[in-house]
Amino acid sequence: MLKRSGNPDMSGKKYIICSLIILFSCAILSAQEITQLTDIPTAGILQKGEVSFPISISKNEGVTFGAGVGIIPKLMFGMEYGGEYILGNSIPDWHSYPGVFVKYRIFDESPKMPAIAIGFDSRGYGTFIDSTNIIDSLGNIDSLNYKEVNRYEIKSKGFYVVASRNFNFLGNLGIHFGVNYSTERDDNDEDLNFFVGIDKSINPQISLLTEYDFAFNDNGKSGNDETYSFGEGNGYLNAALQLKCSEHIIIKIHFRDLLNNQYKNPDRAITIQYTTNL
Repeated sequence: MLKRSGNPDMSGKKYIICSLIILFSCAILSAQEITQLTDIPTAGILQKGEVSFPISISKNEGVTFGAGVGIIPKLMFGMEYGGEYILGNSIPDWHSYPGVFVKYRIFDESPKMPAIAIGFDSRGYGTFIDSTNIIDSLGNIDSLNYKEVNRYEIKSKGFYVVASRNFNFLGNLGIHFGVNYSTERDDNDEDLNFFVGIDKSINPQISLLTEYDFAFNDNGKSGNDETYSFGEGNGYLNAALQLKCSEHIIIKIHFRDLLNNQYKNPDRAITIQYTTNL
């Protein structure tokens, strides 16, 4: 009688099961490639031929809509436009120009290093402020004189570098950190800025997103009469709930400025995004 070292059928089944587990894990990770949390970018990109159409509803009956596209491998580009008082019966206040964003991923993620991307993003959040009252040397507001600031309430990121790393921890856990230099500098707060963020999947349909913008370029409101920043120095802590409703539709519910750096109460907004392939 021949003595067999094992059951070949059982070994084959184990191989198939292991392979399916690996493929399923990879599918979860790839499905969680997020290009942006709330306001901070990640190293995630739209793939070549992939297009995205987001529409957001925010404060002051604001609406923004746009489109992004993966042009070639590792490169994406998009535009966004909108304004305030678009909903309701007020006269719409459209933005002066559309926001533009472009991102190129220099390095893909590997077991030894995170994915790294560089980009430019001129999209800020909230009202675009042309000018504000001048503050005198005693900290008093001069209601007759104005200073041009030409910035959004929450500044656009401008030029940035961001790194992202994903971990398989009870689903996907993504960690993101980066540095940016905003082109909105007329408020005399021109500092280099840093940001960090986390995305955590609860299940394949639900993810929690959290980010912290240190706002070093928007922290001079208190104690500096030569800057016209809007932030109090607390930085911007934002969170969002992401719902994947179908293969093509994602809904994000945003909560901005949880530390009351600028807003008296956290700002609430919603984004609906449709993504497909050309």
